[in-house]
Amino acid sequence: MDIHFLRGALFTGMTANAFKLGTVLTLGWFWPRVGGGCLLYRGMSLDEIDFGNVLGVADLDSKEISPPSYLQHEADSKWFYVARRVNSCGCLEHTLSAAVKVSIDTGGDLAKPRPNGILGVRAAQFDDDRIRLVWFYSSLDQESPPARFRIYFDYGIGQIEYEDSIANVGYAGQRYYCFETESLNVGDYLFCVRAEDAADTEGSSSAQMRVQFDNVSPCEIDVVSVETI
Repeated sequence: MDIHFLRGALFTGMTANAFKLGTVLTLGWFWPRVGGGCLLYRGMSLDEIDFGNVLGVADLDSKEISPPSYLQHEADSKWFYVARRVNSCGCLEHTLSAAVKVSIDTGGDLAKPRPNGILGVRAAQFDDDRIRLVWFYSSLDQESPPARFRIYFDYGIGQIEYEDSIANVGYAGQRYYCFETESLNVGDYLFCVRAEDAADTEGSSSAQMRVQFDNVSPCEIDVVSVETI
């Protein structure tokens, strides 16, 4: 708990926080919000929240709190907002339980929640003419849980066709997943695996897996001579 709002007005004068909280009216001697309140902060990450700058104040029982209109939300940016309650004595709680991440897309609009990207896609050849893809999905800090994984393929032409996936793999929690292709001809192929949620919003991962596929067996080893030593 902290009562720096009272000390701020008393020793510093009309600070921005003191003005927003009303303590400047009493020169820091009294906390005028007898019903307590809810304060809003933000930062570029949870480790960089600017708790020295109160963005907005709302009543303790308010169901919403808004940042001031002058704040900028640049395109393709992310911000973290934290709300903290303060009681009738001006004592502030220390918690991150009321934190939210706001993502802005390239058009400057609020981005839709997305599943996480795919981790560690690996490819292996088997049955002489087939490819097996293996990847891992972690649900840590995900914005939206996936419903499925979509597998995209370039059909050997060097450009992946994202309009239509060649297969879907159902989501079953945080674990490894596997997909096996049909028989393929010799050549180079590109694959991409993306998580997709129930609202058909795909994860932001754009990583591609390039597979150089051939069906040439290793040369046989000829034993030229054998001698004892």
